[in-house]
Formats: sequence, structure tokens, C-alpha cells
Amino acid sequence: MPLVPLHSAIDGWLPGRRPSSDVLSTIAAAWPSIVGPAVAAHSLPVALNGKSLVVATRSSAWSQQLQFLSVTILRGLAGIALEEPVERLAFRSGSLRLPHTGSVPLGAAAPMRKGLAGPEPEPAADAGEALERLRRRVTSARRRAPSACVACGAPVDASVVRMCAPCEGGAQRARTLQLERIVYLAPWLGVEDLRQQMPELGAAEFEGARRALLQRWWVVLERCRRSGKVSGSRLERQVASSYVLLQSRLSPDRVTPAIVRNLLGDELEAMLWPGSADKANPADSSKTIR
Repeated sequence: MPLVPLHSAIDGWLPGRRPSSDVLSTIAAAWPSIVGPAVAAHSLPVALNGKSLVVATRSSAWSQQLQFLSVTILRGLAGIALEEPVERLAFRSGSLRLPHTGSVPLGAAAPMRKGLAGPEPEPAADAGEALERLRRRVTSARRRAPSACVACGAPVDASVVRMCAPCEGGAQRARTLQLERIVYLAPWLGVEDLRQQMPELGAAEFEGARRALLQRWWVVLERCRRSGKVSGSRLERQVASSYVLLQSRLSPDRVTPAIVRNLLGDELEAMLWPGSADKANPADSSKTIR
């Protein structure tokens, strides 16, 4: 490669643009107005890969909640003037590194947090001493904190959340499990009916649980079809009944053999309800309508 004078190379150089960074900054600025301040406190757009936006969340529970809001989020992003529209969302859980709003001069030391001044303590002699130090630090943090998690007592910012991330994730998993059990036992019930047992149930939360159950149930049914065998407990038949009712959104008395064949296929229907007497109304034979 021939050498060229330095001034010629500099004259022909132009600083490159960083559109993705600018777009991400625009999205981050509009994020609270898109998802709301409460959700924005637990999530943050961190990367833009083509037409896919990566959103970091504080926990898997928040990732699941945002997944339910995907349609709303994409609709909100469509209202922002972007060079390329965002068509997909990806969520990852972990610690959030919120953008730093203050400015620190280059080469200046970062401000030391209160309570951390002084020399580093000596390493603990054994695990018992280390655990005792940890207990003292947690106790001290709880005393200084303005509020505590309502479930475990860990220090939290009450202006943002009522529970710490682990407790909140556990509560969300318990709530999802409760919802899925109810839907499994009575898959024909709608959101309004389920609110009698879960008053704060929203349409997005119900639809997320519905899709998850349908996917899991279909895996069970497809495995049964491929193996050509039905277990002695007839679990597949119960799952198929719930699948038909939940997928069709019909009450048991409105399900006909034609609907069952349309949703399950002739092969699965013949395996699960081999007798002609059973085929009159397969959904009625399930435990789900008791």
C-alpha cells in the first residue's frame, strides 16, 4: 500500500456518524412516556440491533410483564420519529445501569459513597466471621433505609417499589401459577369471570398466561401423537380437553366433535377418544367441566 502525506489523509477524513446511539438515546428519553414511570423505573432500552430493541429489566418477572406489553410498546415506538422502525423486542434481566445525568471532569475521581470512607477492612479470618460482617452490614442498611420490603424486610425505595426484586419475582411467579391453575381447571372462563378470584387481573396478563399454557399443552399432545401412545393416567385426554376449550374460547356445551377435530386433527382425536360413544362431546368427558 503506497504511503500518502498525513495532511492528505486528515483532509479526506470525516468523523463517522453514530445513528444507532442517537436513536437509542431518543428511545430512552421517550421510554417513561411509552411504558409509564412505574415500569420505566424497572426497565431501560440498552441496545438496538437493526430493527430489534433490547430492553434490560430488573428481574425475569419484569421481563415477563414487559413481554405482555410488547404490542403497546411497539405502538408507542412507532410514534417516535426514527430512521428505521422498531419491529421486535428482546428482554434480558439483571442489574440496570441507568444513564448518568451528572458530569464528572475527565480524570476526576468518582464521589465516594457515604459510609465507605476509610481504609479497606482486613479480610475475614473464616466464613463465620465473613457471615457475621454481612449480617451487621445488612442490619445497618435496614436501619438507615427509609422503608423496607413488605415481604422480607430488605431495604427498598418505597417511592418506587414495595418489595425487593427477589420477593417481587417470587410473588409474580406465585401469581402466574395461581392463574394457570385456574385456567387449567376452567379454561372457558374469560377475564371478567377470573377477576372474581383475582381482582387485579388484566387482559394482557391473562393473554400471556393463555398463550403459555396453549404452547405447553400442545407440546404434550404432539409428543403423544408422535409416540402413538396414551398414558395410563389419561393425562393427555385431560390436557386435550382444556386445550380445545381454551383455544376455541367456547363453553363446554358449545364444543362439538367437528371443533375438536379442527383443533387437534383426526389422528389425535382418534387416539384420545377412540370409542364412538366418547366422541359425542369430548370436552364434556374432561375433568375441566366438573
